[in-house]
Amino acid sequence: VMWHAMETDAVLERLGCGTDGLTSQEVAERMEKYGPNRLTPPKKENFFMKLFRHMNNILIYILMVAAAFSVYFAIDDYEGDGGVSSWIEFGLILGVIFINVTIGMVQEGKAERAAEAIKAMLSPQAMVFRDGDMVSVEADQLVPGDIVTLKSGDRVPADVRMVEVNKIQVEEAILTGESEAITKITEPVEERAGLGDRKCMGFSGTLVSVGEARAVVCETGDRAEIGRISKLVNSTEKVETNLQRQLHIIGIVIGVCVVIVAIAAFFLGWKGPFKFPWQKAFKNAIATAVAIIPEGLPAVVTISLALGVSTMARRNAIIRQLPCVETLGSLTVICSDKTGTLTKSEMTAVALESYSSHVTVSGVGYEPVGTVEAEGGGEISESQRSFFSYLLQVGSLCSNSSLLETTSEKTGNTVWGASGNPTEVAILVAARKMGMDPKQLKQDLERLGSIPFESAHKFMATVNRMPDGTPLMLVKGAADKLINLCADQVEEDDLTRRKPVDRKGWHKKVTALSSRGLRVLALCIGEVDASEDFSDLSVEYVLERPKFLTMLGVVAILDPPREECIPSIEEAHRGGIVVKMITGDHAETAVAIGNILGIAQEGGSVFTGPQLDDMAEEALVDEVLECNIFARSSPQNKIDIVKALQSRGEIVSMTGDGVNDAPALKAANIGVAMGIAGTDVSKEAAQMVLADDNFSTIMVAVKEGRRVWDNLRKILAFNLPCNFAQGLCLFFSLFFEGLGDVPLTVIQVLYVNMITAVTMGLMLACEPAEPDVMEKPPRRPNKRLFGKLIVWRILFVSTYMIIAVIGVFAWNKDWPEEYTLEERRGETFTLLIFMEIAYSINCRF
Repeated sequence: VMWHAMETDAVLERLGCGTDGLTSQEVAERMEKYGPNRLTPPKKENFFMKLFRHMNNILIYILMVAAAFSVYFAIDDYEGDGGVSSWIEFGLILGVIFINVTIGMVQEGKAERAAEAIKAMLSPQAMVFRDGDMVSVEADQLVPGDIVTLKSGDRVPADVRMVEVNKIQVEEAILTGESEAITKITEPVEERAGLGDRKCMGFSGTLVSVGEARAVVCETGDRAEIGRISKLVNSTEKVETNLQRQLHIIGIVIGVCVVIVAIAAFFLGWKGPFKFPWQKAFKNAIATAVAIIPEGLPAVVTISLALGVSTMARRNAIIRQLPCVETLGSLTVICSDKTGTLTKSEMTAVALESYSSHVTVSGVGYEPVGTVEAEGGGEISESQRSFFSYLLQVGSLCSNSSLLETTSEKTGNTVWGASGNPTEVAILVAARKMGMDPKQLKQDLERLGSIPFESAHKFMATVNRMPDGTPLMLVKGAADKLINLCADQVEEDDLTRRKPVDRKGWHKKVTALSSRGLRVLALCIGEVDASEDFSDLSVEYVLERPKFLTMLGVVAILDPPREECIPSIEEAHRGGIVVKMITGDHAETAVAIGNILGIAQEGGSVFTGPQLDDMAEEALVDEVLECNIFARSSPQNKIDIVKALQSRGEIVSMTGDGVNDAPALKAANIGVAMGIAGTDVSKEAAQMVLADDNFSTIMVAVKEGRRVWDNLRKILAFNLPCNFAQGLCLFFSLFFEGLGDVPLTVIQVLYVNMITAVTMGLMLACEPAEPDVMEKPPRRPNKRLFGKLIVWRILFVSTYMIIAVIGVFAWNKDWPEEYTLEERRGETFTLLIFMEIAYSINCRF
């Protein structure tokens, strides 16, 4: 139901209620119909399901069969030496299974808790009218049609339609990505309005920052907007990584080879030259199978990924799911949020403009370091300094915000922050750059009254007592609104001279600044009668009297791009990675930032959320591939963009920080949440968290991901030839009766696999990245780990090792003297280890 597009009376009629609320009987009936106001919890995976998932591997099954037969042979020969040896084999094989499964389960980390994090954001209590009285109830007891009251500090308990408002503002960043609180109204809005533009609605889980209201509950539980997002999080399937697919394929290939070779070894030992008893033939077959299976490989791969995780954590990229380390190296598209990731999320005044002058302000962020310079650089004139100082003085006094200066406990450095509206703080910072102290100004020039900002009139006004003792009205607000309220303007930056306001000229200036993606605030003054009482000012004081305001000038404000993001985006482009910006901000602002960062294509193509909603699926895919900037995007738009890119074979990363981003984060190949500004919901849905909320950190992680993939290839190039050599030397030795026995035992093979192979594998896992790793394009999305190179290495290296092992085992049988079987196996065992060490060094290059 489009509650936001309906008149208040129509909403109440549709819900079958009045402004005095529901009766207890009506509540009971609706509770039966709609259910409680809580989210449906997702299905949880219990311990045994996790255990089965980690053991559901063909290589584990083969090892379990080998362990079972070891127990059988141990029981069959419990009094002899063979029984002891079989028990040792059983213990070692079981230990290998336990280590691999345990490492996998521990490193997987905490289970998904996105839905629980969403539930924690819901209001636990609500003030509601029941049976004509206002009572406090548990929020989960609300039903559609309930009349609730909201005040500053409350969390909205359900999706509600505003019935009465009193200067109420609601922070909806968790749903819309908008950094500023939204002033609520009772009038309906357009049916196709996005979440951020539904100003007559309040959404479950959002926070009331200012004012109070009375509202009617429209949707509860899973039907509320936050419930829809929770459903999307729970229903969005995890994307299997290429590494997981490739390791599964390798497991199947090795498993099939193991079964074939083991069966062949059994019949060869039983019916071949040696004519072993079936029990010994079976033990040799088990030894062959255990030798080929790379028992240490899962542990080395897991540890290699864990080392990558550790390295990334030191660089502010926290990985929550191990296999995602490798996926980072194959990213082809990074979809990034704008505010706080590509920009500093610190509004900055970048230009000041009067009717006759334009000056620029250097420095970015809240730290008041920078200067006010003439256009094109250089010193500003004294007249300009005097005028623009007065302009910023007006902006500083007409403000309810503060610039905070604190000292970091860790570093001892000064940290600058904001309290209040970011755009107001931008003016305070500019004033500090001009040498003023806004805090002292407010103390010296007493405020006599004020008109708070509301979206309906788009300005704020204060009356302050000036140094000469006379009151003066100071007004700050939307330029397009205030230009039309002014009677005159300052002439030639001389505060003593006035001329009629040139509305057309001012609108032209404002349009030029706005086209660059700048937020433009106008500053005005107005003379008032000193005998008036300003303690109870209303907006009518300005709107209903004859025009009396004087236009001073405008301040152009920008949320500046992070400086380090520009080279990072260039690096991404060199590495064949496309960067796309998806934001809830306005299209003009998004394009301006995109141009600065080098994201926007020539011509500044941009699509908004509503435009994407109107597209057919095929058209959507085509446009998403071509366009790099998307504005006014909804949660569903983000998922559609991700899936459209994935449908064309792209490996996609999506960044986000709000509840609204969680479904897209989970749907992406790599979901990236913000560590500082991010909600718990987004962090739980993501695979990676940026501790510094910085886009550049993503590129650090991509580089590390590419290094990890290269090293995994080196590990496989080492492990598989060695394992096949171990198994096949046992197999081929069965053809030569003169050898007397097989050259290696199960225990020796397990030692090589779990100690030598793991140690050498870890060396390869620690290899640094190649110098040109970020100059190469992303590897193919489904590039095989088990490729031609590995097959060639298996054939070439295994052949040499088999010849050497069997040769030495035959050679030392009676030359230079006759050795015992144990001594011959010991010499062969030592040779095998040193060959593997030499080969591991070769694999580094």
